[in-house]
Formats: sequence, structure tokens, C-alpha cells
Amino acid sequence: MPRKTKLFRFLLLFITSSLAQERFEPQKTALNQITIDGVLSPEEWKDAILVDIDFEVNPGNNLPAKVKTSSYITYTDTHLFIAFHAFDNTKNIRASVRSRDDFGMLNDDLIIVRFDTYADGRNNYLLASNPFGSQFDARAINALTDEDRYDGSFNLDFETVGTIVEDGYQVEFKIPFSSLPFPNGTDQLWHFNFFRKYYRDGNEIELRSQPFDRNDPCQVCQTTDQLVLKDITIEKRVELLPYIAGSLSGVRPNRNASLNYDKFKPNAGLGLNIDLNKNSTLEVTLNPDFSQVEADVTQIDVNSSYALEYPERRPFFNRGTDIVNFTDGAFYSRSINNPLISTKLLSQAKKSRIYFLTALDQNSPYQIAGEDRSYYGQGGQSYVNVFRYQRLVNKNMRLGMVTTNRYYTDGGYGNLFGTDGWFLFNKNWRLTYELLGNFNKEPNANWIDSEDQLEGRTIKLDQDRFKGSAFYLQLYRNTEHWKTYLYLRSISPEYQANVGFVVKNNRRWATLFHEYQNFINKKGLQFFSFGTKADVNYTFDNNLKNVSLDGIFSVKTFLNTTINYTYDWDIFKNYLNRDYRFVGKSEMNLQSSPSEVFNLTLRMTFGKDLAYNEEIPEVGREFTFFAMPMFQLGNKLNLSPSIRYARLRNLENNTDYFNGSISRFSIRYQFNNFLNIRLVSEYNAFTDRFFIQPLMQWNPNPSTVFYIGGNQNSIDNFNDEFYSPFRVDQTQFFLKFQYLIGL
Repeated sequence: MPRKTKLFRFLLLFITSSLAQERFEPQKTALNQITIDGVLSPEEWKDAILVDIDFEVNPGNNLPAKVKTSSYITYTDTHLFIAFHAFDNTKNIRASVRSRDDFGMLNDDLIIVRFDTYADGRNNYLLASNPFGSQFDARAINALTDEDRYDGSFNLDFETVGTIVEDGYQVEFKIPFSSLPFPNGTDQLWHFNFFRKYYRDGNEIELRSQPFDRNDPCQVCQTTDQLVLKDITIEKRVELLPYIAGSLSGVRPNRNASLNYDKFKPNAGLGLNIDLNKNSTLEVTLNPDFSQVEADVTQIDVNSSYALEYPERRPFFNRGTDIVNFTDGAFYSRSINNPLISTKLLSQAKKSRIYFLTALDQNSPYQIAGEDRSYYGQGGQSYVNVFRYQRLVNKNMRLGMVTTNRYYTDGGYGNLFGTDGWFLFNKNWRLTYELLGNFNKEPNANWIDSEDQLEGRTIKLDQDRFKGSAFYLQLYRNTEHWKTYLYLRSISPEYQANVGFVVKNNRRWATLFHEYQNFINKKGLQFFSFGTKADVNYTFDNNLKNVSLDGIFSVKTFLNTTINYTYDWDIFKNYLNRDYRFVGKSEMNLQSSPSEVFNLTLRMTFGKDLAYNEEIPEVGREFTFFAMPMFQLGNKLNLSPSIRYARLRNLENNTDYFNGSISRFSIRYQFNNFLNIRLVSEYNAFTDRFFIQPLMQWNPNPSTVFYIGGNQNSIDNFNDEFYSPFRVDQTQFFLKFQYLIGL
């Protein structure tokens, strides 16, 4: 390498490193000086300090930003105020009026404020706004993968207002100190930085207020600019969250009859949130209404021998759950189905975190993991306890423990205990582990009807006692160009998590993954990667279960399009004591956001797979397809149709093991950031059922909500070849009003 090139790179590195951490000490301003209206008045922001967002970090690698973004910070005793002027040609701005935490906002122009209030690299609090002031918030944690890195269920109460002006757009933030977790004390030193995303020629450009090191896999550790706040007021929150709700249901007793309606069913409940101190919050909820506002997207399970997992959407259970997010699925909040009363204590100190949840669940799901399939039943009442403690030993080491307990009123119990650790050897090498054990006694119940046996134990619930264990170890390395991990799993045949989601056991599993990746600052090729993943799986009896080899390729190209391709080759596979060899299939994903008006998601698999639910499983020819285009018509109207199709065909006689689809259509009109109406409909060809759900929702903050809507369903039992499924055999109308009262 020429000496001048070496010298240039040294100077660039030196300059970049010197800018890696800056100290900002804003002045206090008068409480009523700033009006949050989305317009930056010089008089209002005269006491603020300036922070520039001047590094392009994607696709450029810490290059000077091509557009200007000015940011301003000031504060009062009780609130932090931040403003942004994002300069741009208004024709280039992507934005729509959206409801809070609408994932579609990730395709808009964005401003994101990142706080590490404990300044220890454990997590970042992300507060986002698009040019219309539509909000999004999340918690980013020090995790290995993008799937685990972001907790989108995290909620903070803050105000944002945005306006599009002649030279770009302006956004103002008003953030109560009471809504953010941070250490006790009236003088604070936080870490922070700012982020802006915009689009050019259909491609996504990312800017930051400080440089970003692609060789460091810890993104939250790179939020290091210092924000000094002096003599602030620590306010303890006491919040009441009452609700009233009601529903009216009807059903058609037979195909030709009219709908018979039940009486209107009113309901009420109360939530209480108390700040014990700045680091600890106690939540109590009595007769909570944990119904979801919008129906889950139905998954295709016709060829799955295991239960399928659905995301948690209930705010009470979402808060604080990043600390109980285990590789193993030791805790799954949706296993607490219908609690009569529940309490939760959350505490985050400088060196520790605590999560303690209790619940009296009126309808308890019961799930049994197996080697090749899982078993599920609906149980009665149970008492649930979850306790989690994590200790930050130092910046390179964390240790934790967890226990979950479930005791059934019909008899029986499930107890789980475990420990986990996180070790950072340097910025590129990381080791994590989870070690868990369970001991259980089955209830004497008829919740599961099966004659199967598991390691000499009946699947039927007949008061068997058993104990098991699970161990997970991952060694991970990530640099700008190379990503490697070694993953070891050991799950005993009698491992079970009664407050978790574990559907597979009896396996000793090793995975080796290695990938090359390259960020290229070109319009047609911004990023590419290719790699391989190898898996070997044995049972605890040392029987070979699976040997597989995957080839993986990814590219980001024109029109903000990312294409991922994987060839999944099962060299050897054992299922239900039958051996299969050389079963391979291709998996392809495409995500494209070429414009504000149109976004597209495509997923496809084709090749060979097993007919898992046949009496004698055989290899068939598989084809699955998922397509979801999204159309943004103006700033307020969104259309989102989708189709999921799956087929598996017999190789010998060309008949279908299964062949069907699930079609879904959603239309939403957003009046403003708080009020919307939407209509969701879905037809499931596998069950020959149709439902439609109209809904109106008002949601001015994370806790206050009013909605009114209904579910209209068909029943497949009434179907025949001459009768349409697009009718109403079951109906439900519902409403709810929940209001946050601060005391």
C-alpha cells in the first residue's frame, strides 16, 4: 500500500475517532417559552444548543452528509425539548399521517432520537417522528441479531409535532423526564445521538450525528455523545387506568336460521401504575381487558407438526419484556391467557434489572414439547409467577437468573429455574449462554387427547412427575466484512416450560454459520453478502436426527430493494423414526420500497419437503407464496392486500397433500395521528371461513384508547358446494374506553 494512502487513512481514522464523543451542556429555558407546534421560532429556541447530523453512515461509510440537518436541545425542570430542521426539496420527502407505532412509518423520512440514559451500553431508547409528527418508539438492546435487537412493544409518553416547510420539514419533541428511565439524581449525564433517514432515487440514506463503526456489532454501545442536564426535578408518577367495555354477540343456530343475539355484556377494570422511585415501577391490574384491537394475521399451519407462535400485542405484558426474552422461549407472555388479576414490578438500577410478574390466569394453555411434534390443550385456572434478575458486573459481563412457576387449581405444577450470561471479550467477540432446568407434575385432566408416549411417559395428563434441562451456548464474531457464530443446543426429552413456548426437545444440536458481507456505496449495488450454515442434530440416545447445509445470499440494489435467497439442503433427516435423504428447497424473500406510494413484500419457497401430518410422511413437491403490496394513496389512505398460498404435491401420483390459500385485505384511513378507521377482511380456503372486522380507534397516547368495532364470521360447518362462505354466521360488536389519569 502506498505511504500516502496509509497516511490518509490514518488521518481519517484519527479525525473520526476524535469526533466519536462530544459533550453538550444545554441551558435551561422557561417552561412556557416553547410551543410545540412543529414550527421552529428563533425566539423560542434562542437558549438551545446546536447539534448537526453530518455523517452519512449508509450507504456511505462515515462520509460527509449531502443534506443539512440542524438539531436543537434545551430543557426545563420537568421536560426535555428537541427540535430538528431537515433541509430538503419538498418533492423528495416521503411521509404519511400515521397512527402511533405504525410499522409503515419505517418507509417514511424519519428523525430518531437515541438515549442511553444509564451510559452503559445496555440499551437505547429510540423516539422517532416522521415529517407529520407521527410517532414511533422502541428499545434497542445489545443483542446479536436484528431480530433480537429491537423491542417495538416499548412505549414512552412524549409529544411530537411536525410540519413540511418550503426548504424541508421541521419537527419538535417534548419529552417528560418522568416518562424516561434513568438513574436517581437531579444532575444527569446521558449518552445520546440523532439519526435521520431520507431517500434519493428510491434508495435509503442514513445519517447520524456521530460516526458509526461497522466493525463494532454493538450498535447501542456507539451512542456516546454526552448530554449534561443539571438540577432537574424527579417526579414520581401515580397513574390510574380505568376502562369500561362491552360486547354483543350473535350466532346462527343453523344455516337457514336468523342470528340469535345474547344480552349485552358490560365489563370494567382498573390498572394502577406507581413509581416507587425513579428506577422502580409497580403495576397492578384488576380484571384487565387483554383483548386485541386488531385480529392476528392467520398463519398457515396445515403442514406444521408444532404449535405456531404469535406476537404479543397487549401493552401490559409488553412493557419490560426485553429482559425476559430468552433464546429458549422460557417465557412466553401469551401463555398467560386470561388473568383475573396481575401485578408486575419493573426495576432498573445502575448495575441491575428486576422483572417480577404474578397473575391469576382463568384459562391456562398447556403445551407439551416433543421430538417431532408438540401437543396443546386448554386448561383451567392457574397461578403464575415470573421472576428475573440481571446483574451488570461490568461493561463486558452480565449475569442473570430466572424462575417461572405455574400451579394449577386442578392439581399439578410446572417449575423452571435458570441462569444466563453475556461476555464481551472485545468489540468483535461475544459469548452468551442459557442454562435451564424444570421439574413438573402433571395435573389429572383431560386437556390433551392423545395416545402418544414421550420417552416412556404418556402424553395424557395423569399426574406423571418428570424433570428436564436445556443448555444454549453461542460464540459470535462480527466485523464490517465477516460474521461468524457457533451455536450449541442441548434440550433433554423431558424439558418443558409451562410459562414459555418450547415445542421441540430431545436434541443435541450444533450450528456453524459463516458469512462475508460488503457495503458498497453504489446505486445499483449498495450491499451484498454470501455465506453458509451447517447443522448437525442428534437425539439424547445418540441417534442422528438431521444433517443440513444451507447456502445464503443477500443483495440490496435499485429501488430500495433487498433480495435474500437461501438453499436449505437436508442431507439427512429423521422424522417419526423414518429416514429421508437429500431433501432440499429454495427460499427467496424480496422487500422493496421504491416510492412513498408503493411497497412490496414477497416470500417464496419451492423444492421438496415432508408431508409432516400424514400418517406415513412422504417427500412431496412444495410451493409456497406470500405477497403483500402496500399502497399509500395520499397522506391518509392506506391499502394493504395480501395472499398466502401453500401447496405440497405427491411425487408419485401428482395429487395434493394440501393446496390452499389465505387472502387478507386491509384498508385504513388516518384522520390525524390519533384517529383512524379501518376495515380488515380475510378468507381462509383451508377452513372455508371468512371474517370481516370494521374498527374505529382513537389513541392519543400509549395508554388512552377508545375503539368501537365488530367481527363478522362465517362457519365452515354450514358450507356446501352451493353455499357461499362470504356470509355472517357469527357476529360480535364491541367497544372500549380506557383513559389514563395522572394523579
